[in-house]
Amino acid sequence: MRRTRRGARGAKGNRARDSAGKRVVKAGRPRRSEPTVSTTMRLRRSVREQLEGWARRGRRSVSDVAQELLEEALRLRQCPGVYFASEPGGRTAKVAGTGLAVWEILRDFVRDQDVERVREAFPQLSQSQLTAALTYVRRYPEEIRKEVEANEGLTPDELQQRYPGLIRVVRAG
Repeated sequence: MRRTRRGARGAKGNRARDSAGKRVVKAGRPRRSEPTVSTTMRLRRSVREQLEGWARRGRRSVSDVAQELLEEALRLRQCPGVYFASEPGGRTAKVAGTGLAVWEILRDFVRDQDVERVREAFPQLSQSQLTAALTYVRRYPEEIRKEVEANEGLTPDELQQRYPGLIRVVRAG
């Protein structure tokens, strides 16, 4: 077994720890099926400290936080006009200047691939905003499909029960 500065690797050595060696409990995030590779990089102290702060607040490992930030940064560069925001269901891709999630704009497009239908449903979108959403869905179709499916069956009553105080259901009549 190879020894590191935190001790022997093994079942206990694989637990997430911060730079002070304190154990960090990871949040219940879904595991990626893609295998990870060990990567060493030098960071400015201030960057490392910010990563540790985000990890502590989210009860996650520094590695998990860095992985999420890097993945999002790569996606931002690949899909100009898209940003990420935290929502009750987790981080989601949104189209800049709209407040709308990519999946909300492209909910119908995922089914029938009809861009004109999207244009009719969202006439307020500029061509660049629509292009940003389409670029994202073409690069990450499975992610958008899953978000559409997860939100398709939600009724106002289910939303109110799942997220108390987030919405208010007003009945007509």
